[in-house]
Amino acid sequence: MSSENLPPDVIKRVVKELKELNSSTLEGITLLPCEEDITNIEAVVTGPAGTPYEGGYFKARLILSSDFPRSPPKANFITKIFHPNVSKKGEICVNTLKKDWAEDLGLKHILLTIKCLLIVPNAESSLNEDASRLLLENYEDYCKHAKLFTSIHASKPIVDINNNNNNNNNSENTATPTSTTSTPSITTASTSSPVKKKTETTTSTTTKAQPKKSLKRL
Repeated sequence: MSSENLPPDVIKRVVKELKELNSSTLEGITLLPCEEDITNIEAVVTGPAGTPYEGGYFKARLILSSDFPRSPPKANFITKIFHPNVSKKGEICVNTLKKDWAEDLGLKHILLTIKCLLIVPNAESSLNEDASRLLLENYEDYCKHAKLFTSIHASKPIVDINNNNNNNNNSENTATPTSTTSTPSITTASTSSPVKKKTETTTSTTTKAQPKKSLKRL
C-alpha cells in the first residue's frame, strides 16, 4: 500500500515519528525507513544478551493499513526465527498489536515491544506450536533450537545497518574526506615528486596522465 492512501494528518504523524526514531538511539534497534513508502517500515532488531537470540540480527517489518492508527499495523519478521510468538511465515503475535492496541501507541513502542518479545516469549499466544511446547516442557531444547536458527539465519550483520548509520552521520562523513584530501602530507607526497620526474623526461601528454596514476594509489 502506498502512503498516498493515508490521510494527511496520519502521514504527518508517521513522518514525525520516523524522524524522531532516526534522531534517537534505541538500544538493539536500527530503523531502515523507506522514503518512497512510509507505510512499509523495516527495522533490524539485535538479539538481546542472555537470550537464545543473542548475536543475531533480525529484520522486522511493520505494514500500516489505510485505517492506521485506528487499526494496528501488521508486524512480521523477515529473518527466520524460532519463537513461540512468530509463525513460520514470520507473522508476529503480540497483544500490543491486537487487543491492547490504542491509537496513541507509536512506532517506537511497537518496536520496543517486539524486542521485549525476544526476551520474554509468551507461550499463551502461540503461533509456533513446536516452539511453544519446548518453551513450556523443555527450555534447554527450546534454547538449542532457537540458537540453531539464529546461527543459520541471523548470524550475519545486515548491510543496511551500515548504510543507515552512514545516512545518519552524513554531515560528519562529508566533512571527513574534505579534510583528508586537503592535508598537505597526502597531496604533496602523492603528486609533487612523481610529476616533477615525469615533466623532465616525458612529453606533456604523459605529464597529464601521471596525476591519475597517483590518485589511484590514494
